[in-house]
Amino acid sequence: MQQALSNNKKGVTPIKTCPVCNHTQLDGNFCGECGNSFSAIRKRTTTVEVPVSSTNDSLEKLKSDAKNFMQFLFQQLKTPSAHFHTTNTSVQNSMLGIILFILLTSATFYAAFPTSLNTLSPSFFQILLYLSIFFLLVVVVNLIAITSTVKLFSLTESVSELTRKLGGFYAIPIALSVISLVLTFVHSFTLSTIILAIAIFIAFILIPFITITKILFKESTPIDSFYGILFYIAVTTVASILLTAFIADTAIGEILRFLQF
Repeated sequence: MQQALSNNKKGVTPIKTCPVCNHTQLDGNFCGECGNSFSAIRKRTTTVEVPVSSTNDSLEKLKSDAKNFMQFLFQQLKTPSAHFHTTNTSVQNSMLGIILFILLTSATFYAAFPTSLNTLSPSFFQILLYLSIFFLLVVVVNLIAITSTVKLFSLTESVSELTRKLGGFYAIPIALSVISLVLTFVHSFTLSTIILAIAIFIAFILIPFITITKILFKESTPIDSFYGILFYIAVTTVASILLTAFIADTAIGEILRFLQF
């Protein structure tokens, strides 16, 4: 015992102190007084501290991304074409804009057609899911038509860049969808439906057409740009027919028929 104490004074054997009861001992993995494990105590301390820091970082990043996205929307409302000839806007903001429009439009459909939907008796989340899938497929059709045209004319535009340019125009349809949704709260369903139809027309027909037109007429192509527009229209038409055939026999098609879409 005296030799052990002597070694301890020289620093050979460290003294362990239990953080729970402050009992000190020379060796062992468990406290001789309260029985707590020294290693388990260290693990519990680590697992408590790390998630707190990680959660704070994630929360700050989320706030920063939300702020940047709102600034992006307001900028696009003022100058809708500002993003087209610059790389300052991110693909993430454009994709968030497309997703937000799809969710708002789906929710507005549920609020704007209460009589038709009461016949089907679906839940809000079913409508939101089915219509969101449908509108997302429409966006995919637009991207397929634009990408096919760009590749055919040997233009150096990646899919992510095309998505950025397409989604950058969605600020106006988003604003119209918000107005349409607000109108349903005061039971102005006719005006709400008209505004929503305008928003859908702009998002799924006008914006893709403007996007491919600006790309084709900006770059010099071996084939005349007019034929590029015709090719885009042809691809869009064929893809839309295939999408309609696919949707017709699904639950989405049943909902759209009741909505007379």
